Amino acid sequence: MNLSAERNKILRALHWWFAAEAKPHPVVRVLEGGRPAGPAAAYFMEAPRLILVLEGRATFLAVVDQKEMRFDVVPGQILFLAQYTWISPVPRVPYRSLGVTFRADSTRLIITTRPAMAADGTVADRRVAQWSTRETLGPKGDQLLQLLRSEPSRRLGERTFGPLVEILLAEVADLVETAPAHERASRAVLWQMVSDYLAEHWSDPQLSRKSTASYFSRHPNHFSRFFHTHAKKNFRTYLNEIRLERSMQFLRDLRYNVGDVATLCGFTDLPHFIHCFRLRFGFTPGEYRKRHER
Repeated sequence: MNLSAERNKILRALHWWFAAEAKPHPVVRVLEGGRPAGPAAAYFMEAPRLILVLEGRATFLAVVDQKEMRFDVVPGQILFLAQYTWISPVPRVPYRSLGVTFRADSTRLIITTRPAMAADGTVADRRVAQWSTRETLGPKGDQLLQLLRSEPSRRLGERTFGPLVEILLAEVADLVETAPAHERASRAVLWQMVSDYLAEHWSDPQLSRKSTASYFSRHPNHFSRFFHTHAKKNFRTYLNEIRLERSMQFLRDLRYNVGDVATLCGFTDLPHFIHCFRLRFGFTPGEYRKRHER
């Protein structure tokens, strides 16, 4: 099978990981749904993900054991993000990583480079290679992901998760090598990539039409026309709809007040959030919460 250039880049990264003779660093697991309170942008993981650092040293903020923690992930080390968790990249040095996202109907892999965090707390990123397939790892993959969420073995401790990740990545590598190519028009492929990007970055208050267009190397005006053709609405309306739909989940969680929910969902102004919510659903966030109190 002739593989695309981006697919080959991803496969080479996986082969590099398997060729490493020793993997002494434990798997880092983020299993809780708390959002880091730091100033850096936080990303909400709607689907389980593995992040494999290829070069440099990645630094993240996450909530572990109900405490906000900062930790480094070194080349060859794996970060596992369970479904419905948050992560904030706060790199002190540039790094390159491979991310694998396990959706119910697809598998997506992307190699990203990030520079060190800027003085204003922003972190840029650049896509090096991306490939996705409508194939999944099936029940075996689901079971491995579930085991990665489980308690460590009494005898092995955190070493329990190293073999699980190795088996999971072996299945991913086989998928990258053998999954059939799905021929789609290039604009349809780009729209799927944009949709995935927004699904991961919607909570970032700095996310904008211009920044998204720049990420995909498109002129903002051209991107606006492309976006409206596929979404049948403009960028801001589409993004706000995602944020408002997600906000309903957080409003049902009494750990967060309405102001917290607005911030979690990328709104920088509480009255604006309440106004948008009322326009979208016909009632305020507070009224919605009262209807769903447990």
